[in-house]
Amino acid sequence: MNELHNLQAGNASTQAHAATERKLRLDRRFLAFTLLATILLSWPLLAFSRPSYIQDSAAYYKGGRAAVTFVMAKVQGLDVSSDGQVASAPGLPAPPPEHSAKKASGVRSITYSVATYLLSAPATTLILLTIFQALCAAIVIVATLGAFGGLPTRRTAISLVLIASATTVAPASYLAVPDIFAGLLIGAMVLLIAAWTRLSLGIRLLCTGIAAFAVTAHASHIPLAAGMTALGLGWVAVKRFYFHDPLPRWTWAWVVAPLLIGGMTTVAVNRVAFGETSLTSKRYPFALARSVNDGPARWYLEKHCPELKYTICTLYPNGLPKGGALEFLWGPDGIVNVATAEQLDRIRAEEPDIVLAAAKEYSWFEVRRISYNIIRQLVSFRPYPYEANLVLDESGTPQLNWSREESPVPLHVISILTAISVALATLWLGWTFIKEREVRPVIALLFLGILGNAVTCTVLSAVAQRYQARVIWLIPLLALALYGAIRDRRATTA
Repeated sequence: MNELHNLQAGNASTQAHAATERKLRLDRRFLAFTLLATILLSWPLLAFSRPSYIQDSAAYYKGGRAAVTFVMAKVQGLDVSSDGQVASAPGLPAPPPEHSAKKASGVRSITYSVATYLLSAPATTLILLTIFQALCAAIVIVATLGAFGGLPTRRTAISLVLIASATTVAPASYLAVPDIFAGLLIGAMVLLIAAWTRLSLGIRLLCTGIAAFAVTAHASHIPLAAGMTALGLGWVAVKRFYFHDPLPRWTWAWVVAPLLIGGMTTVAVNRVAFGETSLTSKRYPFALARSVNDGPARWYLEKHCPELKYTICTLYPNGLPKGGALEFLWGPDGIVNVATAEQLDRIRAEEPDIVLAAAKEYSWFEVRRISYNIIRQLVSFRPYPYEANLVLDESGTPQLNWSREESPVPLHVISILTAISVALATLWLGWTFIKEREVRPVIALLFLGILGNAVTCTVLSAVAQRYQARVIWLIPLLALALYGAIRDRRATTA
């Protein structure tokens, strides 16, 4: 039996009856609470009248416009040059100058870029995109509360208010990049691993769809999904072969579904767009940029470039550009602006060798630096500020305009409330982990997922407040859900 069934009663017949009675369904109650959660999560629109943007927000839109233009041209039988340029035609968006399907030097997620373009209304503000993100967050939140403790009206409404007002989930949902989908991936996979038998088929499919889209939305979500899948399969194996407690027949299928569907979708899209059968086609070399920023890759290349002849060595014969990771990638002398598409392809291919060789040569420094950064990342979770707006240039392309006009007070309050709610929830979950054997797998899965997010971001990119803000809200959410389940169990057995 699923671990969570033990929260409802003390014998097998009562457990089965409770499972039937308390199974969460895609009914009016679920939809009503999802709508309420979406509305509550939308307070950033009231406070700031727009989503929060970073440079990537405009880049996703432009990439989506290029992809949609390319596909529409193909469907209508228009000429597409060998470098991916599309001739203009009535009914098609203006051919974006940045578009090049086969010669792209670097891209972000195609699926999220297309979603950004299609959901850019009104007036290219991306508000519809962020409302969609808030809706996905609301589904996972309500499903979590319902799977563990049911959806009693008063308790559920109070929980939704607390989650929306005292965690980072609302600001993360209204940041116009795919950050929130890292948290949704972890939350949905915890449900599919440990609680899927308590969800109706409709809710399971919703969670699977959200998690699968999350896998496609950003390259950093792929190792996160792989780690959660490995944990889930490990849990299934331990339950079956060590405790001789076989789980329901299709548990493994729901565990692997998000990674399998999301991975196959990503490979298929990359194959069509770039002719490459890969999960990470045309990615930017973030791991190399991180290692250069931290030191080991820079020192390694400065020492060994004369004999190794890496592409990046020939690109910078007088030494790598100065500055941090952002300057290394996108600065005036950064590789994105200096390297040709073919050179960047070779740099991507050489990246693992350089990063691993640098880590081996400066192993002690690398271990200390990464360990320190992981700890920093775990406790860094302020919402991203509202410092910029999107404005359209003469060609109708959105560009980032740094305004810094909005009051930061709401986000400062959320940061303080999040720190308090996470600290209290962590203490309570720790005590519950010790006292309540039945919920240990759920708590462990969640915290390992949050740790995995910190490790992934630290190793592949750098420490950033928004990286942990996208997942930290899961801790108060799980605490509220398990509190409801334990309270119901004690009331039933009293």
